[in-house]
Amino acid sequence: MEKVSGSSILALPEECIAKVISRTSPSDACRLAVVSKAVKSAADSDLTWEQFLPSDYQEIISHSTSPVLFSSKKDLYFRMCDTPVLLDGGLMQSFALDKRSGKKCLFLGGRNLQVIWGDTPTYWRWESIPYSRFPEVAKLLLVFWLEIKGRIDTKVLTPKTTYGAYFVYKIDCDSYGFKDTPVEVSVKFGSEAEDGKPNTVYLESQEGIVLRGDGWMEIEIGSFFNDTGDDGEVEMYVKEVKILFAKSGLIVEGFELRPKDLGV
Repeated sequence: MEKVSGSSILALPEECIAKVISRTSPSDACRLAVVSKAVKSAADSDLTWEQFLPSDYQEIISHSTSPVLFSSKKDLYFRMCDTPVLLDGGLMQSFALDKRSGKKCLFLGGRNLQVIWGDTPTYWRWESIPYSRFPEVAKLLLVFWLEIKGRIDTKVLTPKTTYGAYFVYKIDCDSYGFKDTPVEVSVKFGSEAEDGKPNTVYLESQEGIVLRGDGWMEIEIGSFFNDTGDDGEVEMYVKEVKILFAKSGLIVEGFELRPKDLGV
């Protein structure tokens, strides 16, 4: 069989080269862009980067609270990776892309969650803080019964993808009731029944807690595989309803769902 040389590949029309590159990955496209001027033009083209964007990207940005400006599809891709898009008024959720894979990341803000007693000013206060992506976050003043739930339809996520679910929060310097108190966490499809012993975490422990680049803390509460997006809703919760110590000082930004890197 006759070998195809690099020079003969470069002789192909730019559109053909772009179609080949679009079947790789965003990372590969960036690496290929330094091969030559001809390959760079194809690797940076809208034809290539259109394939790395979600098929419904136009609908997504149409729900943005502010105009999403971009000079090319590659520019749009990295804007959606680096700057979360606040959707539908900005109170409920934000959208971003995983930079490595281009898969969808969704963040459910506090106002999109079911916070038990959340509308009772004696127990919770909704306030604006400068380092949150959302206009309001929930600050716990005092409860004994802590329960926070979030739901999202799997059809808005990327199919054939394993997602991790993360609780994103802060602990005030004058907080109490969390240091030695186990908190139950779970991720499950809405149709699944609760079974077995729930997972527990310690929100003030060093184990499992990650300090994020945006200044918040996060802890993974579970994972799930989104097959075709036809499994209905995924439910996440964080709760402490057994020991019932007085608790205060928890600041809730929300739940984030993002693809897990499984080394493939």
